[in-house]
Amino acid sequence: MLERKFVIKIYKDYDWEIKLKTLSDYALYPEFEVEIFSISRQTLDRKIVYLFDASIEQENIDVCKEDSRFNELCKFEAFIDDGAGEELLSEFDGTIIDALEYIQKNFAD
Repeated sequence: MLERKFVIKIYKDYDWEIKLKTLSDYALYPEFEVEIFSISRQTLDRKIVYLFDASIEQENIDVCKEDSRFNELCKFEAFIDDGAGEELLSEFDGTIIDALEYIQKNFAD
């Protein structure tokens, strides 16, 4: 099975999102039944397509570690915008948990 590709966008100290690279409109997808992020969407077969929030708390990451949807191995491109414009920060392979931990590390640095 091919790894899905996601984009991480961190708007420094403001908000962040993880979205499937091919996603055009997250509103077309159902919400998660667990509400730990401001916006969280998934496919009908329960694959994550979009996560968004204005903070990143360790307790939310801990909840995600208990949910198999967040253990999917994916490819990520991470961008950061510190007010001076968007810049590619890194590219990596990992789980969605890894992406959340990456955001936590880079969100308020």
